[in-house]
This record gives sequence, structure tokens and C-alpha cells, in this order.
Amino acid sequence: MLAACRTGKKPDLNILARVGEAYITKNEVEKAVPNYLSGKDSIEYARQYIDNWIYQELLYSEALKNLQDTSEISRQVDDYRKSLFKVQLEQQLVNRKLDTLVRKNEIEEYYYSHLYEFVLTRPVIKMHAIILNVFETDYSEYIRLLKRTKYEDIDKLFSYCNEIGMNFVLINNWLSMDDFYKLFPCSGNMLLENLEINEFYECYDENLRYLIIIDDVIETGNYAPIEVLHDNIKKIILQKRSRDYLAQYRKQLYIQAEGSGYLYIKK
Repeated sequence: MLAACRTGKKPDLNILARVGEAYITKNEVEKAVPNYLSGKDSIEYARQYIDNWIYQELLYSEALKNLQDTSEISRQVDDYRKSLFKVQLEQQLVNRKLDTLVRKNEIEEYYYSHLYEFVLTRPVIKMHAIILNVFETDYSEYIRLLKRTKYEDIDKLFSYCNEIGMNFVLINNWLSMDDFYKLFPCSGNMLLENLEINEFYECYDENLRYLIIIDDVIETGNYAPIEVLHDNIKKIILQKRSRDYLAQYRKQLYIQAEGSGYLYIKK
């Protein structure tokens, strides 16, 4: 502060700490603090963040003074810098040039030619469910209603639930058990080894109870249906396109560089 007064400069109140010519600002620290922390925890996080930054800068300063041979570090920094440029350019090329439209016949062709890779290790299901408040104790009538309803009458059940204001869920696409537990984060008697068509199951979490009927199931050991794999296969096809495009780009780059004399390779 005294130095600032003597030189006529005002201190930068946004700077929270300085090590030599390096400094850390209030804005940087605020961006680093997670939003979900409470006031007390965010203050402690900020203090630790600043302390770690100070230690890092002091350690870097000491390294510059004490390390004799930094050629290996410089080489690694240069390699890392080149790698960053390479990754950034390849990503831009792929984003600009790659055809991202994957047609249905391409997905089907890949699926059937790699069918042996798609054996289920867990069942996949189709199902419908009534969702209740977990504290509702008298729900035996709803269970009977579910068990009596045939799959072809689900529309009537949906209309009935809608009339009385009850939540009804119909999953008419194949659903993996991982996806099931994302939609219904509950525990209960959903035993993966014993899922059966038209069977009733019940599970619950802290707030909701799920009364479930299994409409269809493909057991472990069978081939996974293509609907379940659609997104993954699309991703695989796009990754292959990306690799093929970059391999072709690499070949063209070599040819152009050799043709212009910019590249020389001893034969």
C-alpha cells in the first residue's frame, strides 16, 4: 500500500494474491468455486484454492532457480503443445468435413455383421407401471387392476389413470435394466434372473412406489435387439468414418509435402 502511494498507483483490489509477477484475481477464484457449496464451505474452498495456487507458483519459481538441465522439460512441453494443435486441427477437420448422417440400412448392416458381439449380459424389457405416493398404504385395488389388464387394453387403463389423476408410464421400446434403474431409481423385487412376461413387480424409492407389469422380456444370453443398440452403433460408425477420413487426410498431407519439397524422407 505504501509503495502504491509513493508511486501514485492504486492497488488492484481484484488481486487476491501475488507471487512475483504472477497473480490470482477474485474473478478467477469465484469461477473455480462450485455453485453447490454453502457460504461457509465456499469460503474454505476458496481459501484452499488460493493456497494451492500460491504453493504452485512458489514451487515453479524455485524450480526455475534450482533445476540445472531443463531440456527434457522443454521437450515435453513442446511435444504437448504440438499434440494440442494436432487434436484441435483434427477436430475442426472432422467437424467441417465429416458426414454425420447415419442411415438406417448402415446401422442394420453393422448390426447383423457383428451380431455375435451383441449377446445380452442382462435382460431387456418392455413394461407399464402405475406410480403412487410411497406413503399410500391401501393400493391393493391398483395391483388387481394392473394384473387384470391385458396388454391390448392398456389404452383403457391409461385413460382410467388419466381420469383419476394417477401417474401412468408405458415403456413400449426395449429398455435395458441400467436404463430402467435410471427411470425408476428404486429397490424391491426386480430380480434380474427371474423376469417374466405379464408378471407383477413392485419397487419404491423415498417418495414414490412403482407398480409394474412386464409386457415383454428378452433374457440374458440372447441377442440384444437393434433398437437398444441404435445409438451405440451410430457412434461406432461415426468414429470409423472419422478415423478413415483422418487417415486419408494424412496420406494427402504426405503427398503434398513431398511434392513441394517441404518433406524429405530418406529411402
